[in-house]
Amino acid sequence: MTKPDNSRTKLVTYISTGAVVLVLALIVLVAALSPPAPENVVSDMLDSLARKDVQSLEKVVSSPVLKDLQATTLAVDESRWQLFWQDGSQLFEHYRIDEVQIDGDQAVVTVYYGPGLIQADDFLLRREGRRWKVYGTTD
Repeated sequence: MTKPDNSRTKLVTYISTGAVVLVLALIVLVAALSPPAPENVVSDMLDSLARKDVQSLEKVVSSPVLKDLQATTLAVDESRWQLFWQDGSQLFEHYRIDEVQIDGDQAVVTVYYGPGLIQADDFLLRREGRRWKVYGTTD
């Protein structure tokens, strides 16, 4: 009876372990480099509005939304974004992301928010490069 070659068994074990480690490292790398899903972008935006965190907000909203938020004078008909900024801490203390629809480079994320989660808006997103950015809203 022949004994199994111990060095060959070790080599197969090392190769198998290396392959598993490589696959896991690639999965982690892809997950780390992938842009957030549209619903995560909207969640980050709502959290930024609740904290009045401009730096975080700049990462997830488009330039026209930022310009609207940065307007220094409010007209009689205040913009929705300025209201979100002013009342964000109350409106977005609790919210629920309900539905996400993705169609190519555009997405719509429905959010319920406010006291009792009775207010609802659809946040419109576009893919800019690889990242999603909020560019508008509808109620």
